[in-house]
Amino acid sequence: MKQLLVLVISGLLLASCSINVHTKYDRTIDFKQYKTFCWMDGCEFKFSGPGYLNDSLLRENLKKAIIEELTEKGLTQDVNDPDLLVGFTIALKDEQSIIYHRSEDPPFYKPLDREREVINYLKGTLIIGMADKKESRIVWESFAIGYLDLTPDFSEKNVRKGIKLVLRGYPPKKEIN
Repeated sequence: MKQLLVLVISGLLLASCSINVHTKYDRTIDFKQYKTFCWMDGCEFKFSGPGYLNDSLLRENLKKAIIEELTEKGLTQDVNDPDLLVGFTIALKDEQSIIYHRSEDPPFYKPLDREREVINYLKGTLIIGMADKKESRIVWESFAIGYLDLTPDFSEKNVRKGIKLVLRGYPPKKEIN
């Protein structure tokens, strides 16, 4: 019974751990006008996230994934005169869930807090924003929120998958009135 309860609760926790993506953009903008991009901070790629994630391999994987995804969407990187300035941020927060188990043996009224399990995990957010360089204002922003293992796999494949997910709504589809 105890093992079944742990499996059911773990399953519910995992099922609720889907990644949620939210996108906001200026609906008055024709995104077809944007052909080039560069990084927001003086066209220099800078990591924005927890210090312990700031390693050269992750930075390079992030940079490469963003460039590849934007290139697939028809944009070209241009450090001299970009139309869009692109920035990103990673945020991670330690969280935990406590699962209480009841005893299989009588009496069933035994206090629950004697048999509990603590599950630690990370809540992660990846935000990518784009600003119109000429107007100096954000025109498109997307963020993904999900739950990760305590030691997340930031392999090139997973970074690419995350960037693709966050950028899937760019450019926004023209709304039919």
